[in-house]
Amino acid sequence: MDVKLFPEKPEPYLPLTIIYQGRIGDNAQVVRVHGGYGAVNWEEVFDLPMHLWPDHGWTINVAVLPQQLLNLTFHDGKGNWDEVMQVAIKSS
Repeated sequence: MDVKLFPEKPEPYLPLTIIYQGRIGDNAQVVRVHGGYGAVNWEEVFDLPMHLWPDHGWTINVAVLPQQLLNLTFHDGKGNWDEVMQVAIKSS
């Protein structure tokens, strides 16, 4: 899975740009980012459509909540999912 985050270490209350170039996005009509916060039980779960950025992949901006860990995965809405990645959030 190829995912780029800007900034690389998310900060609470600031926008996070996610660029996804993984296997789900190669032939998909739609790619969605599914995420939540927490190490075991995800909280504040979201599932948002991404925008195709030609020659760069799928992208979206999300607001980061003041938590310790952000979980992200990607799917096409047709049952095809990529791996879950965990991202540490910079302490405020």
